[in-house]
Amino acid sequence: MRQLLTPGERDNMMIKILICSILVLSSLGLTGQSLPDFSGTWLQDSGKSDDFYKDFNVKCTITQTASLFTVKTTFSDKNDTEIVTRESIFSLDGKEIADSEGGKKSAKWSPDKKVLTTSDTKDYGGDIVGVKASYSISDDRLVLTVKSSDIKPDVKSITQVFNKKK
Repeated sequence: MRQLLTPGERDNMMIKILICSILVLSSLGLTGQSLPDFSGTWLQDSGKSDDFYKDFNVKCTITQTASLFTVKTTFSDKNDTEIVTRESIFSLDGKEIADSEGGKKSAKWSPDKKVLTTSDTKDYGGDIVGVKASYSISDDRLVLTVKSSDIKPDVKSITQVFNKKK
């Protein structure tokens, strides 16, 4: 039967345990960063948004799954009479979605996974038109900021700030 560890073997064992402990503890900070969930009903804060849509009440309803990002935007007059609603669906797997009207939609996460940028373009006989929108959410998940810009560089961008409907 074997005796207790010799001092040299004990030192080697302690070094191995120390190295394993350091590796385990350092890996705790490497857990995958979760993606923001933009899901919910959002009401535009006209006081914090650009003036572009100031004559409208704007409601944004977002549904987000692991694979899809759906944005339904409703514009109403000041009496809350709905004027127009538009809906866009984007794939979160990085693939472009083509629609029946020659349009293409895509979504891409920023490197830090905090901002989702969507692109919605249409081809009108070789003239490509469209909008890019970047979605970010506050740490408390109560404020959504959407920065939209035309794909043509000479058109001004618009910032909309939304508060989560309770």
